[in-house]
This record gives sequence, C-alpha cells and structure tokens, in this order.
Amino acid sequence: MPITFQKTDLSPTCNFSEWAVIDEDRLVRTLAWLYLRKPKHAVQIINQLEPSRAGFPGKVFENAISLLSIRLADIATDLSGADPEKEKTANNKKNKRIEQRDGLLFQHLSWVAASIDMPAALATPPHVRRADKGFDGLLVSIQDASGEISRVVLCEDKASINPKSLVQGSVWNEIDGIVNGNKDLELLDAITAILREQAGLGADTQEELLEALIYERTRAFRVAVTAMPENADAGGYQHILKDFDKHALGAETVRLAEVLPSVDTRSFLKALARKIRREIKRIADNV
Repeated sequence: MPITFQKTDLSPTCNFSEWAVIDEDRLVRTLAWLYLRKPKHAVQIINQLEPSRAGFPGKVFENAISLLSIRLADIATDLSGADPEKEKTANNKKNKRIEQRDGLLFQHLSWVAASIDMPAALATPPHVRRADKGFDGLLVSIQDASGEISRVVLCEDKASINPKSLVQGSVWNEIDGIVNGNKDLELLDAITAILREQAGLGADTQEELLEALIYERTRAFRVAVTAMPENADAGGYQHILKDFDKHALGAETVRLAEVLPSVDTRSFLKALARKIRREIKRIADNV
C-alpha cells in the first residue's frame, strides 16, 4: 500500500488518523491514473496489480498535465515588473492558482487514502476542475446482508498551510449546513450518481435504496487536512479538529479526522505534482 495510517480514538471528539506515505512510486503511479479519470486502474495499482487496458481519447493527457501545472504566462510580466501594485496583484493570482492546484491534488490523495482504508465503499472520483463546487468526496457503503445503504461519508478535503483556522472558520460551517439539510438535494444527486455509475444498479433498485435511506442514521463526516510541524501543539495535530463533536452529533464513529503531515505542505505538493506529470507523460509514451 502506498499510504498507511496511525489511528487514535479521540472519543468523544472523533476517530483520528495520521497518514504516512510509505511507497511514493506506487502513490505517484496511482495518482497519475486517477488524474486520467481511471479510478479502477488506480485501485489495481494500489493492490499491486498492473493496470488493465485503457483508452485515452482526445487530449486527456494534456488536460491532466494542465491540472497539475501552474499557468503564469499571462502574469509573467507583472510578476517581474517595476509596478509594485501590479506585482502584488500578480503574486496574489499566482498564489491562488497554487492553492487551487494543491487543493485538487489533495482531493486525489484523499481519494487514494479512502480507497485503502475503506476498500468496500463506493466512492466518487475527484473533481476534474480546480475550483469545482460540491462535496470534496463521497463514500457510500451498502450492507451485504440487507442490501441497504449502511453508511454515507461526506468528505471535506483541505490542503492548507493554516489547517486549524480553515477547519474552525470554514469546515465547521460547511458541516453545520449539511446537518441542517441545506445540501440534501446535492447529496441525493451525488448518491444517485454513485449508485448508477459505481454499483451498476438498475433504476428500480436505486430508488428502493434511496427510499430506505435515512441520512441522520447513516451519515458520517470525514475531514482530511494537510499539516506542518508549526501547526502542531504539544499533543500533535489533534487540536486542529477541536469541537468536531459539537458540529456533527452522534458517536465518534460518525466523525473521521485525518491528517497528512509534511515538513512543508506547498513544497511537498509541488514536488508530487511534478512527479505525477512525469508519470502521465510516461503513460502517454507507452500507449
């Protein structure tokens, strides 16, 4: 497996996991196929198998590489110009583009982690647009015995250099809105898409599953963030998820908190993006 987990029960706040990358080459290969919109092939690599045959129509390789790159041509002059205001504006645009690239990359990383940790769950693939709205990720488990939906896990994936501020100031608000029912229509749409595309269920069976679904009984939240040494306190990274239990009520099993530590979040994700681009080019050369 490319990623392992150190798990801690922080009852009643949450179940806490800290990720560790143990096989970077396999992770890079997995992410490359995932960026190419081949989640089943990505899972094959996670499971130490060679990916099966795949079709890549049009400019999918170029598109995937573009998602992993930062476009600067339109602001290059202002970045190195003599006008301080224009330079400031250009730098803000550059930083925003880096944040969006890193945010999408972390959503892909989180998908890989979830696929390893919850292999039986049906999962939506990551977005293909950097600033896409909607859920960062969604996992649906169907119980074998009853055939009913037993768990719906909504994911909040955030690549930030200030994870505590982001969680406390933004993620909790997002979860509050979901708990209050503000996104029930989006949730229904996302679950229906998973049942149709991932499970291959017929329309009648899909509706039977949805008819029996009670969000409040099956819903769980998974918050995954990046973190650096300066984000830690004496107890590590656990304080970042303070008050999780006040926003998502219920047993700690409905609150999953996950952290990817690195020495420098931006540098780590920049280097990872570069390696994935190289792997995509290698795949393209061998098609």
